[in-house]
Amino acid sequence: MVLAAGVAQADVTFSGKGEVSVAQADGNGTMTVRSGYDLNVAVSGASDTGITYSMGFDMGAGHLIDYNDDYAIDEQAEEIGTSAVTIGYGGVTIVAGQDKSDDLYDDTQNGDIAISGAFGGLNFAAVLDTDSGATSNSFSLSGSATDVTWSLVSTDADDAGNAAAKVTVGYTVSDALSMSVKHDNKGASAAINTVSATYTMGALTLTASADDNNDNDFGVGYTAGPLAIAYSTDEEDAWDFNATYDLGGGAQAFASTNASEFAAVGMSFAF
Repeated sequence: MVLAAGVAQADVTFSGKGEVSVAQADGNGTMTVRSGYDLNVAVSGASDTGITYSMGFDMGAGHLIDYNDDYAIDEQAEEIGTSAVTIGYGGVTIVAGQDKSDDLYDDTQNGDIAISGAFGGLNFAAVLDTDSGATSNSFSLSGSATDVTWSLVSTDADDAGNAAAKVTVGYTVSDALSMSVKHDNKGASAAINTVSATYTMGALTLTASADDNNDNDFGVGYTAGPLAIAYSTDEEDAWDFNATYDLGGGAQAFASTNASEFAAVGMSFAF
């Protein structure tokens, strides 16, 4: 839904989703009926000189199910939060808002100003903290050449307050197979090297990764028309499973469970 408002002819966009489910957070809980919604309101426009701008807020109530990432029951905030302002000009995007941009190396840190763009085949981004007690400043560079991609991400303060960086190189072997290698110096901790691969054959996608810190992950995904199924596990058998079925018109049915006995079934609808 889009509305025009004010002399600047800004577009006001409403979007979000509603949901009803039966879920339990873990094996100590009970399957309980829950419902909730999340509503997003965005304002965007452009000046006569070509500067674009946007900002917005979200609001919600009840509970929504995070059935394919954190496997959790998320309570929706009742208060309307502050919003960052996004400004774009000449291919450069600036996002300004106190603590609104994640640190590019470790998203548990944050900053107040984010700048991103591209120059030729080089993509760049930086997140800066302007507070007097600044927590972190970070930057990233990335690019590609034929079948090879690469990225460099660095911060001056990771979770432990130390400077850290990681480099990732990816290679597309074929239409079905892609691989990547990552070196993460982990700041003051021991560096970790990770090898990952993704193989696709028809409706089936296999993913695997392993590092020299004895961490291993494996996943399988299957998609057939409106049905999508995903399963993943690791070296500790901490498995996750979710399935979705597209009902059309923005509606979707889902089922989800994991090794911690989180369980949920429900239906969501986008608007």
